[in-house]
Amino acid sequence: NSVLNQTYQNWEMIIVDDASTDGTYKFISEYSKKDKRIKIIRHKKNWGIKKLKESYNQALKQSKGDLIAIIEGDDFWPKDKLEKQIEDFKDKNVVLSYGDWVMTDTLGNGITLGNYQNFDRRKLFNKPIGSILHLFASLKFYLMSSTVIIRKKTLENLGGFQNDKNYPFIDIPTYLSLALQGNFFYHPEILGYYRKQPLSSWFSFAKQTEDMGRAKVRDCVNNFLKSKKISINWLKLIVDQEKYLSYKKKYKKISHFYHYFAFSNKITPIKIIVYIIFFFRYFIYKIKKQVFHQVYMRSTCF
Repeated sequence: NSVLNQTYQNWEMIIVDDASTDGTYKFISEYSKKDKRIKIIRHKKNWGIKKLKESYNQALKQSKGDLIAIIEGDDFWPKDKLEKQIEDFKDKNVVLSYGDWVMTDTLGNGITLGNYQNFDRRKLFNKPIGSILHLFASLKFYLMSSTVIIRKKTLENLGGFQNDKNYPFIDIPTYLSLALQGNFFYHPEILGYYRKQPLSSWFSFAKQTEDMGRAKVRDCVNNFLKSKKISINWLKLIVDQEKYLSYKKKYKKISHFYHYFAFSNKITPIKIIVYIIFFFRYFIYKIKKQVFHQVYMRSTCF
């Protein structure tokens, strides 16, 4: 529905139904009968997260547009997302556009606000090309895929969506590769909503590790940096990464506790407190957004 309600309407939606058993296929089939822009790829057997790369590239191969936006089955968009981000690609040097995001519970209520206003502005725009890799290497920076739009030609030149032998998801490997292809465009505003489920694929993956999956992310990023011979202070990087991993290990149980109580569809005293904190942070964010935008506009004018 959040795609159907976009202010920009010249899109096609390609849905990959990975042999779902919850009535998804019947549900989306009704939509596709009413709207020819909606197309369905249905797997006879479940491919799972180990073949996410193949699923994504299966959809990419069928796409006809010049730009590729990503939205997982339970995420949603603000209504003017596409209209705003399409303008970014008028600059031929831009290969990826992204923005801030909100993580929600199963009911779509905001829980966590994600933004990048404390990071180096030029690196956020990947200027010079490849500089955003230093942010990924910190392990504290990542792009929320529901905010991302990619130039299709650049993605195809890479061979499509990427993955890593130790990291089954396609987001980070793909964005690392794109970082060497051109500039990124960062919007200091909410461009996507990530609906978190208590039994999500990421949480199921992360809770099996000591550090909520961050060591896997580190290996993915470091392997890429080494393979591309990226110039970086490895000694400082490894020390900083280890500090961050130690922190994630220390607070793993708290992460589990927060996940189950904040992202379930049950209202609890803890969840009410989380809501209050979120709305306070959102208010502060709106103020900081204006300051960030003004500073960025002044810096780009010079």
